[in-house]
Amino acid sequence: MIVANTAQPVGVFDSGVGGLTVVNKLRHLLPHEDIVYLGDTRRNPYGIRTREEILSFTREIIAFLAGQHVKLIAFACNTATATAYDIVVNETDIPLLGMSRGIKTAKDTTTEKRIAVFATPLTIANHIHKKEAEKTDPFLTIVEQPCASLAGLIERGKLDGPEIREAVRDDVAPVLKARVDTAIFGCTHYPFVRHIFEELCGESVVFVDPAHETALQTLAVLKKKNLLNTQRRPGYLHLCFTAEAGRGAALASELISPEEFTAAEVSLT
Repeated sequence: MIVANTAQPVGVFDSGVGGLTVVNKLRHLLPHEDIVYLGDTRRNPYGIRTREEILSFTREIIAFLAGQHVKLIAFACNTATATAYDIVVNETDIPLLGMSRGIKTAKDTTTEKRIAVFATPLTIANHIHKKEAEKTDPFLTIVEQPCASLAGLIERGKLDGPEIREAVRDDVAPVLKARVDTAIFGCTHYPFVRHIFEELCGESVVFVDPAHETALQTLAVLKKKNLLNTQRRPGYLHLCFTAEAGRGAALASELISPEEFTAAEVSLT
């Protein structure tokens, strides 16, 4: 059994750049923690992959992060959480934390008890948000909206313009017809274009980003296991991408100052 120590970094991963929204929250909440991030940009998007592929990819990423001697691995990928987490959590001694669903925050936000979930087709197919909502409050209505192209567009740096706006408009239309008052970003990529969602929905919908809940859960696990880093200096952030590290770093710069991280391209096999 591997025994972790407080000085080891926290591992975070996603199918691409979306998980950087989680990293951004973690850095604000845990400024002294070192973080190693893995974005599987070579095989993105995950939302159109098979369950077997996602499970295989997740195992490879966990092995890579284990090689970086991380003390905890936070899933910053809803698709991997929905399809692989329950299996791989029993395959390693490293504590694993699945991506938060955001249901608790959404439940506390909604007044009409009508909540939309924007997510990849594979995440929606697992109905994980609906299942958690049923356990939390059976009177909640969950409107599931699969977004086939959004993650891929954002991954390519399409953070504004006609193409991404048309895609968001198509995905938002049925949700507005369903008269929800709260919506969850069920993919970590989507907060990159939050301004478009909010513009198209106006003040009728409040958006919930589960990245904050995930960061809070990471803090709670580190505290419980006595693994909080006690160093006084700011933690380092090293970004690893399986392809196009330059593009990944450029998108990271939308959230984090370039002076605050290093980036490299890595191979998982």
